Amino acid sequence: MLCRDARRAPVIGCGMDAQRAKARPAARHRLAALLLAAPLLWTSCGRPSARVPAARRVEPRVRAVLEAHVAAARAGSVPLLLVADAATSAPAKGPPPAKGPPGATPPPEAVVSSGVPFAPGALRDVRLLRLRDGRGAQVPLRAKPLAVWPLDGSIRSALVAFRAALAPGERAIYTLEHGAPPRPAKGAPPGEPPAGAPRHRAPAGSPGQRADAPGIEGAVLDESLLPDPDGPIAAVLPPSWYAASQVCGPQLPAIDDRRFPGFESGIERALARMTPAYDAYGVSCAGAHRTYYDGPHALYQRFLRNGDAARYRRARAEAVWYRQHELRFSPDRRLAVHVCEKEDWTPAAPLSWQVLRRMLGQGMLDDYLLTGDPAAKEAVLAMGEALRLNLPALTGGKEDVLRATERNMAWAMMTLSSYYALDPRPELLAALRGLADRTVAWQRQGASGAFEHDLHRADPSECERGPRGGSPFMTALLVDALMDYRALTGDPRVRDVVARAAGWLAERAITSDRRALRYLWGCETDAYDDSGTADLNLLIVPVFGAAYALTGDPRWIDVGDALADVGVKEMWVKQPKHWNQAMRAFGRYLGYRAALAGPVAEGRLSAGR
Repeated sequence: MLCRDARRAPVIGCGMDAQRAKARPAARHRLAALLLAAPLLWTSCGRPSARVPAARRVEPRVRAVLEAHVAAARAGSVPLLLVADAATSAPAKGPPPAKGPPGATPPPEAVVSSGVPFAPGALRDVRLLRLRDGRGAQVPLRAKPLAVWPLDGSIRSALVAFRAALAPGERAIYTLEHGAPPRPAKGAPPGEPPAGAPRHRAPAGSPGQRADAPGIEGAVLDESLLPDPDGPIAAVLPPSWYAASQVCGPQLPAIDDRRFPGFESGIERALARMTPAYDAYGVSCAGAHRTYYDGPHALYQRFLRNGDAARYRRARAEAVWYRQHELRFSPDRRLAVHVCEKEDWTPAAPLSWQVLRRMLGQGMLDDYLLTGDPAAKEAVLAMGEALRLNLPALTGGKEDVLRATERNMAWAMMTLSSYYALDPRPELLAALRGLADRTVAWQRQGASGAFEHDLHRADPSECERGPRGGSPFMTALLVDALMDYRALTGDPRVRDVVARAAGWLAERAITSDRRALRYLWGCETDAYDDSGTADLNLLIVPVFGAAYALTGDPRWIDVGDALADVGVKEMWVKQPKHWNQAMRAFGRYLGYRAALAGPVAEGRLSAGR
């Protein structure tokens, strides 16, 4: 029997967004206020929920400090910021604390580890990584690949580990070098450092020394290396590095977002002031649950766009919480489903719709690529295998569950893409391409560009009669999944699918006042022609960004920006569900539009238009 929330009042509609009741905006906001008054402090089966440790406060100006080092770094290197946990919760102010007086007891060394992502083609051998401390001295480094980009086999993320000693609250900037070391100066004796390089020589035979580059230490390839993602010292990279790596899709560092400053301030303010607090919510099998729209993924995108240790710790805590509270593994740990699925479930029975959207492959993939935590990889593989084995039941029964609504296909594709990203076997690629084939055929069966389906079947309380319609916000999730799939496979069909979906949204699914996208399009009993759903704009505009990225047509940015302006103004982020909704998507839109170049960009990157 499926678990139900023991504390929560019934939610309007079985397949609907709780904020999107048939009532118009005023009634919808009253409903939201009632939901806020009754926080989900209990799990879905009535047990008290464990609290996540309170997030550490953000270090001031850390992004600007780190990006300044990026500008000064030479080619082939990137600054790595080390931040030791403070002894108190107060944020550090001013420069990093000075080391103790001569003779004082130095702080103990600690293991520091981090998942370091790389753009496609940037790194093919982790032994080419080298680490230097703030004085330029080389630091022994161990590393192993975590994942590769399937299209070219280059390293997508590498786990690096080393030892450092920092006092509580202290910060230090190391330099991570990647690629082949510079050539020695002309005429220099063998083993002499390159001209301008720190004159540091490792003893012969020291760990990490490469026979083909005497005196230049590379990382030791260590396949048994274990991460320490929650150790006392966090290591983070600049937001610009994370954005360029494409580890979490296209991104724009928050510090560079001059076009939508209201989003940056509003999303942060909402998370800090949310009442009840984000981490007060527990597991729910109905309604606006804590991880709706993939909370770990949303919080990791927040971290990647800012690059500070406090946001890293917060995202990491959410990923661990999800695994501990929301996943149920088979006895052999090969399969995992959400705890809201029936306890006697087997792959012979299709996963329930509500469980498909609670299988958070993207967030668990983020956690693994950025920390190397084997528990995150285990979760991705187990959820992916459960879904792979379940595909015949999902698509071959009385109905094709994945085509009953765009959201079902989207979450299934995200989960399977995350699985393939870590285990690029041919049979997984075949399963993933099978989903893409079904998606392409689905869109082509209609003439609108939408993924047409029976709206009443998907949302009976929201549309009494709608045999052929579409959902703009669910379509946005499917486009997000298609872009993940394309990054892994290069499938050229995605371009046309995304462009057609964007054309449908801009020409047919937009409200008559052009301020929002219709909550549902094609419902015969309700046109949904009002802009009371404009906060969903932030979830949907990445479709236009993706269309621009694939076609190069800047008109998609014009459409997206106009809707984003309204979406930022109407942003409603007072619960985890709605905060995740905005955060998981809008950063990607900013990443797509950041590719605008030359004169076309000048009028769009400023705060005004």
